[in-house]
Amino acid sequence: MKLSTNSALTEALRTGARSARENALPGLILWCFACAVVALYYLVPSVNGALSALGRLKAAGGYGYSALATALFGGFLPFFWRWLSHRGTPSPWKVPAWQAGLFLTLFWAYKGVEVDFFYRLQALMFGSGAGFSTIAPKVLMDQFVYNPLWAGWTQLLGYWWLESSFRPSALADRSFWGSLGPRLVTVLVSTWAVWIPMVSVIYAMPGDLQVPLFNIVLCFWGLMLASLTKE
Repeated sequence: MKLSTNSALTEALRTGARSARENALPGLILWCFACAVVALYYLVPSVNGALSALGRLKAAGGYGYSALATALFGGFLPFFWRWLSHRGTPSPWKVPAWQAGLFLTLFWAYKGVEVDFFYRLQALMFGSGAGFSTIAPKVLMDQFVYNPLWAGWTQLLGYWWLESSFRPSALADRSFWGSLGPRLVTVLVSTWAVWIPMVSVIYAMPGDLQVPLFNIVLCFWGLMLASLTKE
């Protein structure tokens, strides 16, 4: 049993490392884009003004803004792009496209509220600002506490349920829960290389602009993966 567990973990690490290498170029492009946004915000007055207006919109909308924006950028737009790219070919989903689109939109609306709450909690715990002493603990908490203990496996569960055609019994499927550890390891290893530098850039922005920048990065990430991958 122990040998089997070690083999599953080893294979999960290999799969995650392979995925990380495949995601390296898209991740580098995104990282450069996000760095450019932050640099322009701090150095170019016109860009600062435009982004500050977006930050005021986020501040006024609160959690409602986070839900709607993340539903659009993280759920609907990547879904719509994938639907367009598969027209005339077998559907990439096992349910009707409208059901997949509705689920992904609602799922990411919830995730938007969750991420907004987490960013606010981080600000209370570690303060605001773009200094290393503020950003570093936020990145560590984000990627090595929040991600493995909550964000990673709940996202896996959501996509597993979609893959299982929304069968209620799928949420208690032993095959999923029994393989959750290796699945989570694969996801974490494959995304850390991209998202550790990415959230470092996000946390360098003022609080009201962190969710909007997260949305933009998430959208481009989803669009690139939908274009480059089959699964």
